[in-house]
Amino acid sequence: DPTAVKIKKNKDNVKFKVRCSRYLYTLVITDKEKAEKLKQSLPPG
Repeated sequence: DPTAVKIKKNKDNVKFKVRCSRYLYTLVITDKEKAEKLKQSLPPG
């Protein structure tokens, strides 16, 4: 059950840091379009 998502961008990739109850999962995406799609699919807030 993720509680928060932080999005970190740098020049060659986008990182989605997903906070769950025990672990912090990091999803690294190098494709800008895919990262944008994933960002759109997240619920607001």
